[in-house]
Amino acid sequence: MTQFENHHQYQLVAKAIQILERHANSFAGSDGNLEPKLETLASHLNTSAFHLQRVFTEWAGISPKQFFHCLQKDHARKLISSGKSVLQTTSELGLSSGSKLHHLMLKFEALTPGEIKNGGLNQVLTIGQAPCPFGQVFVCLTSKGINSLEFESNGLTYDLWKREISDLYPNAILNESCLTVRPLIDTIFNVSSRQTHELTLCLRGTPFQLQVWQALIHLPIGQLASYQQIASYIGKPMASRAVGSAIAKNPVAFLIPCHRVIQATGELGQYRWQSERKKALHLWEQGQKAAAINVV
Repeated sequence: MTQFENHHQYQLVAKAIQILERHANSFAGSDGNLEPKLETLASHLNTSAFHLQRVFTEWAGISPKQFFHCLQKDHARKLISSGKSVLQTTSELGLSSGSKLHHLMLKFEALTPGEIKNGGLNQVLTIGQAPCPFGQVFVCLTSKGINSLEFESNGLTYDLWKREISDLYPNAILNESCLTVRPLIDTIFNVSSRQTHELTLCLRGTPFQLQVWQALIHLPIGQLASYQQIASYIGKPMASRAVGSAIAKNPVAFLIPCHRVIQATGELGQYRWQSERKKALHLWEQGQKAAAINVV
């Protein structure tokens, strides 16, 4: 059993996000005190304020008060306002920072036109699923690296995802092994180790899509950028709509952090693996970032 086996905590977070989005104004006390807000939210979730506080602290690494603040739209606007410096000073905010934050070194490879055309001929694809802090996740591995990582959602079950992989690679041999996938998922989402791991992504896409996906990898954890900023970063400032389309087709969730791209207005926008999960990813990353800064 892994540390993510009981991922009911994420389910509670997702429900809380849904409730807060619908009834945000009804949770604030007249004096601005946190307690009435926390107790009211807990009652809507059929749990106690104590349990709610403990779950959020354990899951996100931040207190419920910080959790509420992260959901506020002006919080997103503050983050987006620093987008330019994020893209220009990645080395300072990301891998070379002194925050001791766990990170992954990603190598990026693209499938050749020939490899795409032959539909996975002579390839063995290892597929499987495992729990993570955001629910169930599906992974497909080639001999070159990860080429698919997707979260389970209302519109995507494991069986449906598996059929999609088979359709993309009709000539490949599918080897289903959750035992192989599970340690990889633990590595990707386990920030407590504070270690560096190397992973390779092996992706199929158009040259433009690959360019956008590679740009996203340079966004540090806990930082956001707009579609327009990504378009400018890749040297195509007028292509924000095309950037949005490329992001929507991102085949590797979390590692290619399309969840860190939001609208220029500060709105978080949609997410192909459910908008609640996108908000939860932001909260979790803010918690991990804050926890790392506090490490002595």
